[in-house]
Amino acid sequence: MASISTIESIILGCLTTRPMSGYEIKQLISLSTSLFYNASYGSIYPILRKHEEADLVCVEELIENGRFKKIYHLTEKGYSTFLAWLEEPPQPITMKNDMLVRLFFYNNLTCEKQCEIIRMYLDHLRDFRQRLEGIAAAAYSDPYKEYTLCWGKDFYVFLIEWYENLLNDLEKPSM
Repeated sequence: MASISTIESIILGCLTTRPMSGYEIKQLISLSTSLFYNASYGSIYPILRKHEEADLVCVEELIENGRFKKIYHLTEKGYSTFLAWLEEPPQPITMKNDMLVRLFFYNNLTCEKQCEIIRMYLDHLRDFRQRLEGIAAAAYSDPYKEYTLCWGKDFYVFLIEWYENLLNDLEKPSM
């Protein structure tokens, strides 16, 4: 199989833990990789269909509490495809950061408006950091999931400090 995308690999990786429905995959992503790589239901289900067509997953259809449910299982081919991706050297970091894009053009806003937006953004960052603090690292079964959680916490501490310093610089009276 040709090289698969990161999000396709994340979905396969989720299925290494246990068979899951698309909903359960989304929930796991929301509680884990969403900090650095997120996926919507609108992208998960087409990828699952693509994986099924490529024999990377197989589907068990069942009725649970009167509702139709599809449970996706990782096949041997899916697991070997996932491992091949995992063993590839990672690409250098590229980041999409809406706030930094806006900051690049802040010369078009008044200082008051800049500070107002940065304060709101800091509130958002602090809220998200609190969410990360609420995730118990001990709930993870292996240290690598704990490492990524720690990275997320450290990253948000850095962002908060950086934007607090920026806000302080902007609020200093000009000479």
